[in-house]
Amino acid sequence: MTLHLSLLGEFACHSAEASPIAFPTRKAEALLAYLAVSPGRRHSRDRLAGLLWGEMPDAQARTNLRKALSRLQQALPASARKALAVDRRELGLAACEVRVDLEAFDRLLSDGTPETLERALALYRGPFLQGMADCGEAFEEWLLAQRLALEERRQQLMHRLLEHYVVTGAIDPGIQLAQRLLADDPLDEGVHRTLIRLYLYQDRVGAALAQYRRCRERLLEETGRRPGHQTERLRETLLALQPGNPTPATPAHGERDDLPERSGVITTAARERARRRARGGGCPSLAVLALATDDAMDRHLGDGLAEDIATELGRFRELEVIAPTSALAYRDSNAAPQRIGSELGVNYLLEGHLQRRGERLRLTARLLSTEDAHQVWAEHYDCQGEACFEVQDEIVGQIVGRLVGGLEAERLRQARRQPPRDWQAYDLWLRGWHALRRPELTAIQQARGFFRQALAQDPQLARAYVGLALAHLNEWACYAWGHWVFLQHEALELARKAVGLDEHDHRAHCMLGLAELYARHYDVAHRELILALELNPNDADVLAHASFALALAGDPQQGVAAARRALRLAPYRPEWYAGMAGIAFFSAQLYEEAIATMATAPEAFCNTPAFLAAAHAHLGQPERAAGYRDTVYRHYRYQVSRGTFPPGIGCLDWLTALDPYRREADAAHYLEGLRRAGFE
Repeated sequence: MTLHLSLLGEFACHSAEASPIAFPTRKAEALLAYLAVSPGRRHSRDRLAGLLWGEMPDAQARTNLRKALSRLQQALPASARKALAVDRRELGLAACEVRVDLEAFDRLLSDGTPETLERALALYRGPFLQGMADCGEAFEEWLLAQRLALEERRQQLMHRLLEHYVVTGAIDPGIQLAQRLLADDPLDEGVHRTLIRLYLYQDRVGAALAQYRRCRERLLEETGRRPGHQTERLRETLLALQPGNPTPATPAHGERDDLPERSGVITTAARERARRRARGGGCPSLAVLALATDDAMDRHLGDGLAEDIATELGRFRELEVIAPTSALAYRDSNAAPQRIGSELGVNYLLEGHLQRRGERLRLTARLLSTEDAHQVWAEHYDCQGEACFEVQDEIVGQIVGRLVGGLEAERLRQARRQPPRDWQAYDLWLRGWHALRRPELTAIQQARGFFRQALAQDPQLARAYVGLALAHLNEWACYAWGHWVFLQHEALELARKAVGLDEHDHRAHCMLGLAELYARHYDVAHRELILALELNPNDADVLAHASFALALAGDPQQGVAAARRALRLAPYRPEWYAGMAGIAFFSAQLYEEAIATMATAPEAFCNTPAFLAAAHAHLGQPERAAGYRDTVYRHYRYQVSRGTFPPGIGCLDWLTALDPYRREADAAHYLEGLRRAGFE
């Protein structure tokens, strides 16, 4: 490449050595910019002359074009002049000699992966050819059309990326992007609602109410109408969470109102993904992509079957299986297998298609190498109802046999969780499991409803009890803020019921381990968590849950191992991964790794800023701890005003109760960090 051209934002041109190149006239710049929009394409001299000098006679316009071209060639370094393709009739740029940011933007947008969408958005420095003007009426018309088309593509990009953040639970990046969208279009009520829900997930009720008020004011001012029914229902939810006197939740004198690192979480998370991806294991690795469906109504089924296949493959420690939440992020991508493999850090992809034919389903599956997109294996299956579970077993056996080698049939059989007995119950469970992934309190309530319906259909469905236990955990972790609430929700009984129904269900053992931990039954908790990891060493959700729980149970080294594997297997993950993994790193006194991990989601939980503050304090950086400490105190005062805590409980008591360390030395280490950070 001899020329690098920037068209997004103000025009800029650099040589291959990154030296800026200046041009003598505005129209010379405009000529080069026009050619750069479509490298490799030739344009007639008459067309270019009319575009830039259309108000002049034809002969004069062509003369001016020759002069502009001459000045353009003179301004370019000798090594870059070959980028211009010139003959007597046409002009163009040699595609092999130029790199244009607009071309890269469109290519990344077309690939449509989460990573390429983020990179495309980062390329957008401003409106197309910002500041370029007075280059002729025809050029101005072309420029306006280009700007409008590009702005539409940018808006589509940001909406796709926002949906990705919401679905994967990346709350802080979602907040940042929603704010950018509203800066462009403050009347987009759907984005207002999304932002309100994201604030609510972080228990920032004051910020959510302020956002509702901004939405209402802009709609009334610009359109004369009030917010719609969905937005008003959100407001009712927020008001129900408000204390009688919200004043204690406001920042005290001298406190910061926000975390300074929050605005950079998107790039911080991208760097962290790249760092983890570079540490891949030595065993064969694969990702199970969502099964494409012809009917949007079957989308949950395509996702659910793919996730189930990934879960069963994950039971084999000879394989490394990417978390379904990360793999499903590529559902709408047009990227080649090589790019997806590079972004996820895997050797193989399993992709497929699900087609409904009356009561029957046809499932087509293909295993591809990400090195060259070579098809390793392919098959199609026709099934109906419960027979689909046998198809899952067949696919798992085929893939394991090809990637790992010969495994005896008995081991394959023993590795399988108890399959559901009723297809309708399974479908209800899938809907509940899908709902649990949405960062909303109403979604948790919907999930409970689906799980209860599934149990009414099949009372022996262990995974439905797991779903109910997880719903209780999610509600506690994200909306209740007190460990006693978790115990009141009977998660222990639900988890025990699930384990009793299916002793091979690793998620059931994980939920039981967490419930036993908060019941202070540390030996039982440790045993159940280790068993969960033995049953499935690749379930990233279970690994993340186990990481912090093992650390609290007195085994921080096992917690660190689980945390690192979870982060490796889930490059696109919910924010709670960072909160839980960060506790494991902090407990092992790996302060820098704890900070790097939690900085991607500084308010994953209400206590995440506390661990960040304590980690900075242990590193001798009390000034870095201050913003996190202030955030924790705002949460604390708000919960006091809501009456969440028993009378008289202080902030330090609350924090230490949230994370019940088994070993006194671990608890003292945490408490010392908090005090060094200025907690009282």
